[in-house]
Amino acid sequence: MLKAIIPSLSAGLLLCGFAGSVAAQEADEMQALTKVTYICERNVELDVVYINGLKNDESAAVLYTEGKLVPMRIWPAASGARYIALDEQDSYRWHTKGDEGILSFLEADDSAKEQTLFSNCVNKDKAAQ
Repeated sequence: MLKAIIPSLSAGLLLCGFAGSVAAQEADEMQALTKVTYICERNVELDVVYINGLKNDESAAVLYTEGKLVPMRIWPAASGARYIALDEQDSYRWHTKGDEGILSFLEADDSAKEQTLFSNCVNKDKAAQ
């Protein structure tokens, strides 16, 4: 039952968390929210809500992993889309290309190396086809 509640809860918390950053926008400039569930290695499900149409036409994402919501901002990438956690101390990285993604983590340390947490993440809806 908890698993069924988490997607709704995460979407609700997502809207609350980003309310401050979008409050200055006109009411008729609604952001496009898209929730995608990815199936990663070891059959781990990863829920991500993408927020498009923010100020300056930027995007953001919030993913649910390890029992917490991680708000992220878009970051330049060579290909695909890369998102970096807003909290540098909890620095997750989410890189997507097409319907696939990779979740990694980089500690807030100059000598740290990026660690892949989940690879081979595929959009659940596309994987079922």
